[in-house]
Amino acid sequence: MAATDGERSGRPGGLVLGLLTDPDLPAELAEQLAAELPELLAEHLDDQVPWQIRVGCERFDLADEQQILAVAHQRRAREGWDLVVCLTDLPRRSGLRPILAEANLTDRVALASLPAFGARRLYQRFRDMVIGLVAELAAASLDGGRPGHRPASRGMPPIRRVVPSDGSVDVRFVLPGVRGQVRLLAGMVRANRPWRLITGLSGSLAAALAAGAFAVVTSDIWLLADSLGPLRLAVATGFSVGAMVAWLIIDHELWERPGGRVARDRARLFNTATVLTVALGVGCLYVALLVATLAAAWFLVTGQLLGQTLRHPIGWPEYVTIAWLASSIATVGGALGSGLESDQAVRAAAYGYRQQERRGQDPTTD
Repeated sequence: MAATDGERSGRPGGLVLGLLTDPDLPAELAEQLAAELPELLAEHLDDQVPWQIRVGCERFDLADEQQILAVAHQRRAREGWDLVVCLTDLPRRSGLRPILAEANLTDRVALASLPAFGARRLYQRFRDMVIGLVAELAAASLDGGRPGHRPASRGMPPIRRVVPSDGSVDVRFVLPGVRGQVRLLAGMVRANRPWRLITGLSGSLAAALAAGAFAVVTSDIWLLADSLGPLRLAVATGFSVGAMVAWLIIDHELWERPGGRVARDRARLFNTATVLTVALGVGCLYVALLVATLAAAWFLVTGQLLGQTLRHPIGWPEYVTIAWLASSIATVGGALGSGLESDQAVRAAAYGYRQQERRGQDPTTD
């Protein structure tokens, strides 16, 4: 006969909490949290109950988001866990309100959506949410504990706790207002890890470095850079970055068209996240190119040769303007080089695990 919650909380083994996650970033966060979670749960909930943490990785089915909790319930029964908290990097919404987390208290399973945590203090917010969800799920088991810890209590914007009328879950935590929408979008971009574009697009990087090296040692570029003011150089930067962003999105079909299984507002959300992800990734690439071209210009072009060409005293400002213009040229070269990349490689560099899977690409393949 299965033990009840009260019996479990009194047994030497204590309560067993399963953290069931999507691969990639959610799994990394769960592994990091597992080491300190028993002490945190004892501190915030009940120091008389020994806590055991189990971490599992599950490729949740995207066809029906509600099935994630059903899978968690089955896994809990199969593994003999007392409680299960799932973590996915799939963005979820109720209408237009981002869903932070939801729980079935009877089944003792909960689901948290990583993008709704935003881009800053991700681990701290995830940690506090897990503690709050465990407090919800284990309230009946912690008779002598300190219930009442809520996910909205620390480090988050105002969170609305609602009971859905459709009965799909017992309780849901949503982020209301424009601030919640912005936090969801920032979290989606963070989950995509835009900085991976630097190393993920080897063809673009090689083409950009080649174009930058050529520009740095070309005297016509020196004269042109010296004649341009900061405003025109900034415009050149914006044009080059925008051109590479547009090229990557259009050439590799990253733009999502509404229709069929994707609603218009959902497509708008994903497209905005894609543009921001690619723009930040290209921005990181541009900064890396600027540093590389500045170092190359300082090493390869002597002040005497540069002074003879420009016909005025030479200092750091001249080297910076040359590197600035060379980086813009190199970025355009990188955009052309991205045409050599496969669609799969670009999506792997631009998207997180869930975005790749949602676009029909297996993230586990190379």
